[in-house]
Amino acid sequence: MPVTLGRERFEVKKLEIVGKSLKGNTLKDPAKREIIVLERNVKESTPALIGLAGFFGSSNSFLNRSYTGHDFFRALETISEKKSSSFLILLPDTMTSYYGNQFVNSSAVGNYEDFIVNDVVGLIKRKYGIRKIGLFGKSSGGFGSYNLATKHPDVFGGFVDVSGDSGFEYCYVRDFAAVITKLGKMNPQEFLKYFDKKPHPDNLDFGVMNVLAMAAFYSPNNKSKFGFDLPFDLKYHTFRQDVWNRWLLLDPLRNLENRLDSLRQQKVILQVGNRDEFSINIGMKGMSELMNKHKVKHDYKEFDEGHFGLEYLYEESIPSLINALS
Repeated sequence: MPVTLGRERFEVKKLEIVGKSLKGNTLKDPAKREIIVLERNVKESTPALIGLAGFFGSSNSFLNRSYTGHDFFRALETISEKKSSSFLILLPDTMTSYYGNQFVNSSAVGNYEDFIVNDVVGLIKRKYGIRKIGLFGKSSGGFGSYNLATKHPDVFGGFVDVSGDSGFEYCYVRDFAAVITKLGKMNPQEFLKYFDKKPHPDNLDFGVMNVLAMAAFYSPNNKSKFGFDLPFDLKYHTFRQDVWNRWLLLDPLRNLENRLDSLRQQKVILQVGNRDEFSINIGMKGMSELMNKHKVKHDYKEFDEGHFGLEYLYEESIPSLINALS
């Protein structure tokens, strides 16, 4: 369906893909997924950008309209004001029974790294031919963009990381006490049912759900009763350093220095609010300083913002990524 923007326009299409990587996942989440495609003036040189949703969101979340701020659609409208603008954006549905995604392979959730790298990229090649591919996303989507691009520099040529999970001590540990308190009354499976049935989960519920989901992605364990290990003991409340160390292996602030060669092959764009409610600005500022230390070229900007309502930042970063990959 064409979307008219004054004298300009871009098209919104919907495709379906059967993700071979998702077949047989533990949660029995569907392997058939929708991909929203946004096209404007697509040329052979136009790179394909894959948008990764933040936690508690999926592909359709990008299309939510806001009438009090600049949403993602408004960002694309602004980009489209330039007559020569060209973009090809794919937004895959990656929702799971844990209410979001970190875009890693996990025996407790499914092989979502493979889904993006193999299935979605494979669809791009089949339908749009060989072209440069980049990633962008905010929060969990920013984390996924960094992680996938730096692990697969042969597939991706750059990424935009907006407020992506990093500095795990600062953004996750604050919710551990709430999880211990809440799960003193119910186990993780019972909490999932409680969360699903509650008409309006509160901030405490979201914090508990987030920690359980991170454990499912970062520390899966087929031998565990719940399919994953938590970084603390629910009975004795002691911290489990061995499990936490598994989480830290995925922390961009911790693993960045092991991925310098990959970063040097990428167009790297980092954007974050300096008042982030989850202190993600701490981790992202550290990432930028480490890149400066090792002379990795990158774009880093802080804004006088929190964690939410940052879609307008794409008005600058998406064209920058497209220009770098074109």
